[in-house]
Amino acid sequence: MESAPKPLVMNAAGVLVEDTRSPKEIVWEKYTTLPFIFLSFIFLLGYSVLILNDEVFTQGVDKYILLTLGLIWLLFIIDYFVRLTLSTNKRIYFKRNVIDLISMAIPFTRPFLLLMYLSRLRFFRGRQGSSVRARLVAYGSSFALMYVYVLSLAVYAAERNAPGATILNYGDAVWWAIETITTVGYGDMIPVTITGRIYASLLMLGGVVIVGATTATVVSYLGEKIQTVHRKSQEHSSHQSETHKHDDVHPQS
Repeated sequence: MESAPKPLVMNAAGVLVEDTRSPKEIVWEKYTTLPFIFLSFIFLLGYSVLILNDEVFTQGVDKYILLTLGLIWLLFIIDYFVRLTLSTNKRIYFKRNVIDLISMAIPFTRPFLLLMYLSRLRFFRGRQGSSVRARLVAYGSSFALMYVYVLSLAVYAAERNAPGATILNYGDAVWWAIETITTVGYGDMIPVTITGRIYASLLMLGGVVIVGATTATVVSYLGEKIQTVHRKSQEHSSHQSETHKHDDVHPQS
């Protein structure tokens, strides 16, 4: 007896593909997506407060923030293994949830799960045409902003108290992150710690990917516009030709 075909979903490119999730996994994600988006916001907010506001460490508030972040982290880990248990194809599940797996070991990657959970919403599932590209641009822009924000926080935390540091405040960190990710690299500010340089390497690699993806999107958009104009021009010429033939066959009296 043949098994029933799996349902189809649209991927980010607007193409119908087979939904590899099990029915139980689909139900679980249906009821947990919005709560985990909210928890991702809370995690990002707490992470930012811990780094940007040094006074919380002297007031004991940091203990409550760290406890909250730890609980959220634990919930994300539980979510990962629940979905792993519910999935029927473990190999595809691992490939589809790489960031989830990485974020278990590297805390500062946790805010990127906010974008991953947003992609589960129906609004972010692709359709054909320019709407897909617009959504990809919005998603890519959000990722780039998140990438700069999170890594500038991480570099600031690593550099601010280091001897000989040139990145002394968060404004410096953001400026350095922008000039690094855009591959400009003025050299006016450089990380001096090993941790800071590791973050800088990640930022440079991410910059290459983001710039490349942006260029490809723009080229794709221009190519589609040129094809559209060319097609309309051909249709207009064909219509005029048909009109002339009709006038020749039925001349006006």
